[in-house]
Amino acid sequence: MRVAHRSDGTVKSEVLRRQAALEHLADAITGVPEHRRATVPGYSGHTIDPRQGLLTLYWHGDVPERVAGLLERTPPGITATVRQAPYTLRQLREARDRLVGAAVRGEAGAVWNAAGPAADGTGLLLTYTPDTARRPRVLTGEQVAAHAAEQVAAHAAEQVAAHAAELAGVPVDASPAAAPTATSTRHSDASPWSAGAELRTPGNAFCTSGFGAWRGKTAVLLTAAHCGTSGTYKTGTGAEIGKAADSDTGLDITVINTNGTPSGRFYDGAWDNSAGYSKRVFGAGHNSVGGLVCDSGAMSGVHCGLKVTKTEYAASVEGTWHTDMDIAERTDDRAIAVAQGDSGGPVFASINGGEDMQARGIVVAGGGQKAVCSPVAERTTCYDTVLYTPISPVIDKFGLSIA
Repeated sequence: MRVAHRSDGTVKSEVLRRQAALEHLADAITGVPEHRRATVPGYSGHTIDPRQGLLTLYWHGDVPERVAGLLERTPPGITATVRQAPYTLRQLREARDRLVGAAVRGEAGAVWNAAGPAADGTGLLLTYTPDTARRPRVLTGEQVAAHAAEQVAAHAAEQVAAHAAELAGVPVDASPAAAPTATSTRHSDASPWSAGAELRTPGNAFCTSGFGAWRGKTAVLLTAAHCGTSGTYKTGTGAEIGKAADSDTGLDITVINTNGTPSGRFYDGAWDNSAGYSKRVFGAGHNSVGGLVCDSGAMSGVHCGLKVTKTEYAASVEGTWHTDMDIAERTDDRAIAVAQGDSGGPVFASINGGEDMQARGIVVAGGGQKAVCSPVAERTTCYDTVLYTPISPVIDKFGLSIA
């Protein structure tokens, strides 16, 4: 039996309305697109809590009068506070990039697979792939071995953090985690093209279409660069969509020149929805730590109530470092965040607590812990965390207008 539509992790409309007010305030404070926040002198980061209506701003040094004035005139139901931070976002991005450079060069001890600034401006957070060769032998029983393994893991984390802090020049908190995995598979889309549909890549693999856009007078469709940077893209049933025209592997974005026009919509609901259930996209917006987003993939459908936990993050995805990604995690045990096959799909958020949605990014990878897949298009691997490229640097890089 096929369901008409489904939205995992449904969030109450009043929470989404508070989120919209919080994000509007955050945008007014920084005054720049998401990927340029590091250019704001003194800005260290911010978090939002849509359920409580709270914005916490982290600042290094004196807060400008303009910003202080905005914080004193918050909308009804919104509370804002300021906390001092030891580092600016610019300093932390530069520190992050030093760690990325060491990993790319293959320097000894540069074992991290992801790194990014803490939202409170106190330093960097990074993850590294656990070295199983360092685990002790099982000698006298499971409990002894487990205790020894915990001690080794803690010691390894301390060593990684100390080495990273020496290179970065700021405090580092390290934790073991598997490297993110590329999530490269509705199924018979047609012009006008919508986001969230199945793509057959030039290499005959399965991916998902991202938002439609205009590049000047050319109609384009976005997807992930690891899905293919040259050649012809087709639908899941073999109809030609168009050829890859441009790409950026750092952002992990490919631009497809389409045979047709973008619809300005994305597929919502279950992966197997046969009614073509979709919603309209109204422009593009920025992400905040603590905010709630949704994603949509041809393999696993729509997942909502995903909480943004990191921004400005860099991660190695199957050997290629991607910078300035955002990370969102599921907020309960009932829903997955993303599945392999959802790469290139849209990430979006409500702009008014209702059906009107705003583009937020393009799915790149799955991370965190593997999760039990809810119904999906075919056998695959699912994750509780999604890594995505925020939409603002994509628009800037390729000169796009979201359809």
